Amino acid sequence: MVLVTAALVACLTTVRADANYVMPVDGYASYQPQKACARKDKPGTVALGQWLAARGGAYGGTLRDCRSGGQSEHKDGRAFDWTLDATDLDDEATAEAFITEVFADDELGDTDALARRMGIMYVIWDDRMYAAWDGFEPKRYLSSGCRSRKTCSPTLRHRDHMHISLSKAGAKALTSWYVERAAVAG
Repeated sequence: MVLVTAALVACLTTVRADANYVMPVDGYASYQPQKACARKDKPGTVALGQWLAARGGAYGGTLRDCRSGGQSEHKDGRAFDWTLDATDLDDEATAEAFITEVFADDELGDTDALARRMGIMYVIWDDRMYAAWDGFEPKRYLSSGCRSRKTCSPTLRHRDHMHISLSKAGAKALTSWYVERAAVAG
């Protein structure tokens, strides 16, 4: 116990004074598919959605009907849509600013620090997917409901909204971003 306490104190005292966070950055989320249905939104999902909507666009909600086909983190309250239009210059700038911010290194050199702190599992926006298990490297994305981009709707291409799925810990507001925000607010 003494060694653990000493290690924690050493870690906390090596954090620079201008660092935004005291807690260490969270690990990259693994893929955690939806397995159950939720009756209400998860607190971390709502908090992140509202935080983003305050920057522009709109919080597109979380839950989807569990009787609809396929798996989706929407059904267990871990995904939300941020309503932005990829053809609108202001919305495009808002989306790109968010992507730049969450996938940037922090002041300690932690890669994709804010995305990891928020518990982001993946983001889909404008024909690209950013997945934690791929180090958030952008990959071309085509919905399984589309044969080609030409025949695919703006919704399935994620050009009229940004889809954000969270890890189970992020959705429950148990990752460092939520914990430290609660500590500051409390």
